[in-house]
Amino acid sequence: MIFCLPVAAQAATISDSVTRSLSSHPKIKASTASLAVADKNVWEQRSAFFPVLQVNGSVGRLHLNDSTTRALTASQGAAASWMGQGTVTLTQHVFAGFGIENRFKGAKDRFSAASYDLGGTAEEIALSAARAHLNLMRTMELLTLASEYLSNIEGRRKNIVLMVKGGAADESELLQANEAQAMAKNTRLGYEEAFRQAEADYIEIAGAEPDAVLEIGETKWNAMIPVTIEDAVTYATRGSPYVLAAESMLSAMTREVNAEKAGLLPYIDAEMSYSDQDQYDVVGGETSSVQAMFRLGWSFSTGGAQLARIEKAGQQKIEASARQQSVLRKVKHDVRQKYTSMQIVDKQFALMSELENASYKILENFLSQFEGGKQSNLQLIAAHSKVFQAKTARTEAYYRKFLSRFELLNAMGKLRSVFDVAKIGAKQKG
Repeated sequence: MIFCLPVAAQAATISDSVTRSLSSHPKIKASTASLAVADKNVWEQRSAFFPVLQVNGSVGRLHLNDSTTRALTASQGAAASWMGQGTVTLTQHVFAGFGIENRFKGAKDRFSAASYDLGGTAEEIALSAARAHLNLMRTMELLTLASEYLSNIEGRRKNIVLMVKGGAADESELLQANEAQAMAKNTRLGYEEAFRQAEADYIEIAGAEPDAVLEIGETKWNAMIPVTIEDAVTYATRGSPYVLAAESMLSAMTREVNAEKAGLLPYIDAEMSYSDQDQYDVVGGETSSVQAMFRLGWSFSTGGAQLARIEKAGQQKIEASARQQSVLRKVKHDVRQKYTSMQIVDKQFALMSELENASYKILENFLSQFEGGKQSNLQLIAAHSKVFQAKTARTEAYYRKFLSRFELLNAMGKLRSVFDVAKIGAKQKG
């Protein structure tokens, strides 16, 4: 049974799969929405630098009985009138203990953190997409190898069946061939299952069926691998979106602590207002007023609310600092681990390639000896098994080579740039 994917006109590269995943994955959309929320928060905090315009108006029926109406009316001493009034007030913060500045800058830091978080999400999606693409290619190749191996075993088994019928071989050889064939079928079923699982993983991350033909694509990522492990660590500590997001959050919390402390200081507002009131003379007549003044205020919560908010913000800053240090340690750990893994995988691939070449030579030697009657079909089955094992090991190492590089670049925060999708997200508008 042969497995194939829907026919496509052109082969899809890893870059194609990554781009497809980043353009459709729900996590990217969710992170983009979070970034937009942070951007609007910057706008909100920025608005505190500008004056606030307040307009109030009212209209209705007024009935009064006071010294004015009693003096101006001849009857009951009361008067009624339609009344309309309006007030326009313009208020500008002059000094608020630098709380406005700190909240605005803190909002900008939170926007930066959200932007870096989006970058980190994109890094993870890119790695998952690249892994799914490679895994699908790997399982397809292994399934093909297993099918070829099973075909070789079945061919040798047929020879043994003929030899048993002709009396040139005994029943035990056929039983051993049957066992080898059953094991080969089981191996192929295992790779068939792995292929289907890899296909499901690809659909989950990319949101679409894989193309009929998959390929690696341009291998320009090798030029982005640092020469030494220390170079990789240095880059990651400066350019990883995870580190930058944590640093931005720490900066935001520092500014928010200062903003809370500003609440302990007095504030100064400038205010201009104009009001106008229209009613009958018997109830006060028309009035209007224009005011321009500075207002000084100070408030302190005797219950300790302000001090509690300062302490709470301080503890959140401590938490953000601890998270920043934790992220920094994890990134350094991951980069060192992935760099070492990449070096080991490269050596393993070289060894597996040598082993594959050696197994091929042994098989060729056995085939030539078989023609001379020095080797049996069972011995050729064993040789085919060695070749299959060597080829699968080399294939596994081959794809691990690519994946190890992607994992390293992901730990460094550089994987998106490999596939030309480094710029994801919205620019700050506030």
